[in-house]
Amino acid sequence: MVTTALLDRLRPAERRALFAHERVHLAARHDRLLLTVQLAARANPFLRPLHTAVAYTAERWADEEAAREIGSRRTVARAIGTAALVSGGAPAPAFPGLAAPGPVPRRVAALLGPAPVVHRWPPVFTSVGLAAWAAAAGTAVSAMSSANSAVTMVLILHAATPL
Repeated sequence: MVTTALLDRLRPAERRALFAHERVHLAARHDRLLLTVQLAARANPFLRPLHTAVAYTAERWADEEAAREIGSRRTVARAIGTAALVSGGAPAPAFPGLAAPGPVPRRVAALLGPAPVVHRWPPVFTSVGLAAWAAAAGTAVSAMSSANSAVTMVLILHAATPL
């Protein structure tokens, strides 16, 4: 949530970074993704760690897109740090010696480091590319075979069972 106190503390470039970050969340509909994961985590307790991982990944996604949009990873890092300080952050851990860095320091550290490498599909005529295409083709053939088996079973049951 963006407050007037937060906006007063941010420089103009940091405000642009903050708004770019929030626009990414809106454009990518991260709220729906997080709601879906939260519902899944409540339905199945084994999926609770998934909610934390997806929330962190959505924030990092918005961080990187905002940095790309405004052209400065350092400005986005400063905006995130300032926003965390103004909002008060999380409560102190009960056992500080066992505490791992929270998501905000990890996000800031990631932004201050080198930009992540964008991975694209491998070219077709490399060993990895051929393996990826073979796996995709095998999956498609398997799906078609399963559909054929299901249709055949329905036809056999229909012919064998008087309706």
